[in-house]
Amino acid sequence: MKLYLSGIKSYQLDLGIECSMFSDPRLERTLQGIKRDHNEPDCQNRTPLTRTCLIQILSALGNKSYNEAVTCAAFSLAFAAFLRVGEFTYRQTAIDTVPLFRNWFLTKNSIQLKELRGEKFIELTLPASKTDPFRHGIQLTIAASNDAGCPVRAMKHLGSIDTHRPQFAALFCVGLDEQQPFTREYVVQTLQGLAIASGLGRGAWNGHSFRSGAATWAAEVGIGEAEIQTLGRGQSDAYKALIEYSRKERIQLSQRF
Repeated sequence: MKLYLSGIKSYQLDLGIECSMFSDPRLERTLQGIKRDHNEPDCQNRTPLTRTCLIQILSALGNKSYNEAVTCAAFSLAFAAFLRVGEFTYRQTAIDTVPLFRNWFLTKNSIQLKELRGEKFIELTLPASKTDPFRHGIQLTIAASNDAGCPVRAMKHLGSIDTHRPQFAALFCVGLDEQQPFTREYVVQTLQGLAIASGLGRGAWNGHSFRSGAATWAAEVGIGEAEIQTLGRGQSDAYKALIEYSRKERIQLSQRF
């Protein structure tokens, strides 16, 4: 509700309409009363896609068809780069209505495969992000892991078979010939299906699973909070809410306490 009121206030400011009523204490008390009378919305559960889960899912995926190669590359990259689902997916309307698609969404040109002193890595340029509202662009460096979940290997393979589209085409698409949008719904449905096929179960797999799983895995392997914040491009302590602890870990924490 506050979000809608902020939108109305912004619109009135643009029209030059006086907005002092929005700072009226009676409005704040009204909002507080509404909050007391209505239950808080249930928090959406999410199952974190940790590295162990990612590799298990990719082992059930295969890498023969074009869509399998796209999914492998997208999932590996999303995990390694702590990507929000909206940062690597898009809708048809984005292609139809955004004049310069590349200024808002990932394209093939956003990925650069490089090597330094024998170490292979990716330079990924995010044209727009939640933490980059003015679209200056954020450059991420992603190292190779040289295993089943290696983002460098997956992106290199995708690039070798994705030679039919121009450099400023969307980084990911569905179908070699159809080239359908790589949507959030497609990602979530694919993730849920692969989780079941790989034996991980239904769980609460959703678009938050990638970023939450990356943060959870980083904490599990002993990466410090400051480093997790850097990897996740966090500008506040909100990244801590991404880290999920299992019941066993909570028991061990209580025992330590």
